[in-house]
Amino acid sequence: MFSFTLFTFSGLVLATLFVSKRLEERKKTSVFFLKLISRGDERIRNYHHKVLRLYSEGKELTAFWIKKQLPMRAKNFWNKFIAYIKEISEKYAGNMRNARLLKKSEGISEFFKNISDIEKGNGELHDVYEERAEEITIPAEEIVGKRSTPRKKRIVVIEQE
Repeated sequence: MFSFTLFTFSGLVLATLFVSKRLEERKKTSVFFLKLISRGDERIRNYHHKVLRLYSEGKELTAFWIKKQLPMRAKNFWNKFIAYIKEISEKYAGNMRNARLLKKSEGISEFFKNISDIEKGNGELHDVYEERAEEITIPAEEIVGKRSTPRKKRIVVIEQE
């Protein structure tokens, strides 16, 4: 039913256009129906141009935001987030740089200072192995006949006679 109605309506419109054009040619005046069609065509063309312009501007603006603004704002947000996390961690965990352990004389900084003195030759070297070396004292005669494997390492002190 709908297709028959549409077919009939389109046939009537074509017949009206044909008759209107014939009248316009004979009387040399414009017919209202044709003026209505041409004005509608102009308005539709103007709306089409506006929509195309809005589409083009929107496409450029979207590309600008996605390619330029979004990465810049994401980086800015990330930097603020990292600063906030550092601030919160310092609030709850404390600032490790100003910790009491590092300020004590027995702390890590004192350890590094002693290592520096030893490297310069000013400090003392307390060898832990001296005590063990006394425990493992072996006479020279027993060592001459044995070969040690390279994997096992021993500290051996040879008694001199």
